[in-house]
Amino acid sequence: MSEKVLAIDAWATLLTKETASLWPEPFWHIFRRYKVDHIFQKGQTVEGILREMEEAGVEKIILSSFVFEGKTMLSNDEAGRLSLRYPDKFAFACTVDPRDAMKAYREVERCVKEYECKALRLEPYAYGNGKVGVPPNDKMYYPLYAKCIELDIAVVVQVGHTGPLLPSECGRPIYLDEVALTFPELRIAGAHLGQPWHEEMMILAWKFPNIYVETSARPPKFWPDSFKEFVSTFGQDKVLWGTDYPLLAFKRCVDEVEELNLNSKAKKKLLRDNAIRFFKL
Repeated sequence: MSEKVLAIDAWATLLTKETASLWPEPFWHIFRRYKVDHIFQKGQTVEGILREMEEAGVEKIILSSFVFEGKTMLSNDEAGRLSLRYPDKFAFACTVDPRDAMKAYREVERCVKEYECKALRLEPYAYGNGKVGVPPNDKMYYPLYAKCIELDIAVVVQVGHTGPLLPSECGRPIYLDEVALTFPELRIAGAHLGQPWHEEMMILAWKFPNIYVETSARPPKFWPDSFKEFVSTFGQDKVLWGTDYPLLAFKRCVDEVEELNLNSKAKKKLLRDNAIRFFKL
């Protein structure tokens, strides 16, 4: 019988029933594709999330705030307060809009000081005009990267195609090459695997000590063969397991990792150890 590993989820969100009406139509497209639109309509409770975590063997989640086009699905304050209320279960990842410049810069610092924030979450597709996004090597991000280094927190950036009907090109992982060269002290994770450019994402994680691949929103069962090999061999120190809950269920993703038949060391790194190191938990 394989060793039980208490998992740490690198990307998850709490969505209440009240937020269902706030989601724009481009997002409902992907909720329907994942067959979870009923979950987003119904909403969730903290108690429900904790119960699902317990059932799946997930010890802690990086609870991410989420704002899109001025509509708040989970605010920094709400996520931050939950992380302080349940410190053994939740760690906090804040979000800001880089276009807000100094307001965004100060908000990151506030989140760290008030809520012990562990990471800044960025979604390049969200900072453009709906057709063209702003890639993460754009200079508007640079003050935020510098602030994250100063505060010793990580940055988690959406990479790859977008599930919602929003621009994808800004999610090319190769844009992180310039960021890592400019900010070698910045801990960077490319979230959602980077498909269809996962080879770019893997080679960046192999190349740079400070770049990691994060797997949320991508079921392990459907990971490309080259990425499964990466996880089990030369990339096993550079992958963070995640769900993008509630897009994917905790138990499904844990069970599908078990089905990969990784050796115990690689599995423990994927599900737990790499997240502890990356987020400094």
